[in-house]
Order: sequence, then C-alpha cells, then structure tokens
Amino acid sequence: MNNFSSGSYWSDRSDLLYYRYVDYMIRTIGRDASSLLDVGSGNCPYLEWFDWIPGRYSIDLEKPYQSEDVVGIKGNIFDVQLTMHFDVLTCLQVLEHVPDAGSFAQRLLQMANTLVVSVPYKWPKGKDKDHVHDPVDETKLEKWFGRKPNYSIVVREPFLWVCHERIICIYDSDPEKKYGVSDRFERIMRIAQ
Repeated sequence: MNNFSSGSYWSDRSDLLYYRYVDYMIRTIGRDASSLLDVGSGNCPYLEWFDWIPGRYSIDLEKPYQSEDVVGIKGNIFDVQLTMHFDVLTCLQVLEHVPDAGSFAQRLLQMANTLVVSVPYKWPKGKDKDHVHDPVDETKLEKWFGRKPNYSIVVREPFLWVCHERIICIYDSDPEKKYGVSDRFERIMRIAQ
C-alpha cells in the first residue's frame, strides 16, 4: 500500500503552514467560486475545507480524494475528458514530479479561471528522489507557465532547516489582475455574513 492509499502522506503533512496559506488564498480568490478542481490530490482531504463551493473535484493518477461532497477522478489531465472549465484549480506539490512540467503547466492554465500552484522552493537537487526539477525557483516557474504569476509568496515552515520552503503562486486568466487589500476586505465581509 502506498502512502497515498494509507493516508500517511496527509497525516505526515497536514499541519504544514503552507496549507494555511492555501486555505486563506482559496477563501479569498475563490469566495464566489462554484467549481474547484484539485490536480494531483494524493488522497488529501483539504477540498473539504471549501464547503461553500458546490462543485469540488479531485483528479490523481493513483488515488484521487473523494467523499460524499467531492468527486474523485482517476487519471491524468491530458487523457481524461473533463467537460467543464473550473473557477479555481489547485495543484499543490505536483509539478516537481512531472517530467514535462511546461506542457503540464500550460494544460493547467487552459482548465480554470484561476490557479493556485505550490512547489518546493529551491530545494537542493537530489534531496528528494521523486523530484525531477529541483531546484525550482521563479525563473523555472515563469518558463513553465510562460508568464509571471499574478501573486506569489514563499512560505517557510518553522523548525525545519532543510527543504522547508514552498512557493505558492496564483495565476489568473487575466495576467494583469492584481490581488490586494480589497480582496482581503471582501473575504472578511463574506465571513461576517
């Protein structure tokens, strides 16, 4: 049994700080979303956090997350015929595993209005045997996506000294869109309702 099926992948990582950032970002940029697709979910249940979004989907090669509220799809984004365009798409800690990350990134851009993508940030080459692109930085991401993100932030996990940073990027279908205080304010107003 792999660590996705057993749930150990999630249990070993569920308290990582970068997930709090992703949660905050989705609650801000996805406040009016009606659909969300998570690519490469690895059986992680974070889609349950976004319960105001009625259409939640997970796609994964091995073990897509699924529940009463989340539709799991086994397959890859090039082969599975998804009939809808999504409001929000998340792809967390996946691109570093994909041999043709550029084609994968371009496919992600075609699938949704807004992407939230995270990758290990400047992890040393060879530190993780399953990563084929380390070290990943802003230049590499710009090459894969063909543009700069609308917003990005590097998250440092406390109490870890090696392989402790991840970069989270937001790519909107409008490359010029800026995110700022007004987005935060609208998120706060939504919470107050």
